[in-house]
Amino acid sequence: MKKLPLLLFVALTSVLCSQEATPRRPMALLIMLDGMRADALFNTHMPNLHALMKGEWHPDYKGAFSDCAQALTDAKPSSATNHAAIATGVTATKHRVFNNGQTKDGNFKEWPSWLGRLADTKPQLKTYFLYTWGENDHTAPHPKVKGKRGPSDAANGRELAQLLATKDAPEATMIFVDWPDAGGHGTGFYPYGTSFVRAQMQSDMLVGNLMKAIASRETFAQEDWLLMITADHGGMSTSHGMWGGQASTIPIVMAGRHISQGQLAGIPNHYDLPVTALAHFGLDVSTMKLDGKVIGKQVQNPAKRPLKQGLQAYFTFDDKEAKNLAGTNIKATLLGGEDTASGLGNGFADGFLRVPGFAGHGVALEGTEKLQFENKTNFSITMWVRLPESQIGDPAIISNKDWNSGQNPGFVLNAGKRGDGAPWTGVGFNYARSGKVNRADLNTFHIEPREWVFYAVVLQANGAAYVYQGRRDGNLHWIAEHAEDIVINTGMKWHIGQDGTGNYKAPLNGDIDDLAIWNRAITFDDVRKIYQAGRNGMSLGDILE
Repeated sequence: MKKLPLLLFVALTSVLCSQEATPRRPMALLIMLDGMRADALFNTHMPNLHALMKGEWHPDYKGAFSDCAQALTDAKPSSATNHAAIATGVTATKHRVFNNGQTKDGNFKEWPSWLGRLADTKPQLKTYFLYTWGENDHTAPHPKVKGKRGPSDAANGRELAQLLATKDAPEATMIFVDWPDAGGHGTGFYPYGTSFVRAQMQSDMLVGNLMKAIASRETFAQEDWLLMITADHGGMSTSHGMWGGQASTIPIVMAGRHISQGQLAGIPNHYDLPVTALAHFGLDVSTMKLDGKVIGKQVQNPAKRPLKQGLQAYFTFDDKEAKNLAGTNIKATLLGGEDTASGLGNGFADGFLRVPGFAGHGVALEGTEKLQFENKTNFSITMWVRLPESQIGDPAIISNKDWNSGQNPGFVLNAGKRGDGAPWTGVGFNYARSGKVNRADLNTFHIEPREWVFYAVVLQANGAAYVYQGRRDGNLHWIAEHAEDIVINTGMKWHIGQDGTGNYKAPLNGDIDDLAIWNRAITFDDVRKIYQAGRNGMSLGDILE
């Protein structure tokens, strides 16, 4: 008689263990925010996306993000070509949509959308694609995938939120949101216009409503959700489609039960997300010959280090002789001598460095030609720059290369450059590369004439080059590009107001202050801290730990 309770206990235990071992039902939502720049995610009040990034949406879910993800490189950063890539997981070379108006002729039979692949391999799953732009009628259509062009982003958001809260919700959903793109075209992607900022906030509210709907599901605890948010492109002024980083540096945000918390490793692409979604549903993506890769597990969370660590040169230019407050052997030598005859000034006066725009003037940083960098290529520069409205030519602000060719080894932060599609001349960053692409040109930052503006260059361990601009309105903008193969060493001294030769034909006309150089990559938080300190009237020296 005593054996029955024991047998009952064993049976109940087996049932409970079986229930715990039952895999959760995979579910996925991919959201594309058309025209959203990576820096907008950090400069705009977007509490829902920030909660996803920080892993604060739900206790069982972690968040990952990238602030340097990239749009396509085999087609200019416009809408249709990148929409097709986000849908299919392949680049333009395969899907054959290179510009707007070409989607109807895309190669989607060979390269279907991730929703179409799921519909073919797992026909029991429900799939849904929701959008507003008419050209997406032709973005990888599939007879088994429900697609709908809704009347507006607001209406689409409401419909999808209602649907996701029900038992009839599709297991795999993709929604394209046009608000940010419309806002950027209206008043500017960069510098931010009011309609662009408002569009970011509207988009965040839409995302938040979808998050709430998902979390409210009766079966949420038995489900394994993967949330993915990205953009097709960014923009500059009121347009996009230009090379140089302003339109191609985009964000990625992910949340899931199996995501690792932190910044995604390396430089991901938006077309990694559909591939990641397919893997989430158990498909073997290694056999599909897709261009994207599975992301979300590998993250990089740089350790916080004192700002003094790795600081090789720091000049406040407060004295007639520029002292290197970093305490290393790097010295600043004035080229061209003090200029008093012209009345324009040259040298260390009034608490900053003035470079008057005459041939042979500038500063040579003695000893920089021997700099050794962490991980061979990691370094950082921060400074405040004041420039007139225009320059003669494209002078160097700081450089260690022969700027007569952008393919020459080394780097240059330059002024007076008009990059591809730029409506203005401004500040850009060039460096040589050793791979199939022999140079990189990140541009063009808009100049605020005769105002002090913050700039930073950081070569990160993730293989990305970041160029930051901190403007008077408090927004810290940036663009990024691959730099795993940067050719940094030239044997030349770093120069201020000149290229590495010291004899570039176009001399700089401008002022420099609070210049710092590290032989390592400082973090985004470091860059923002230095920028905000400057806005509050403090120098780097005031915040050095």
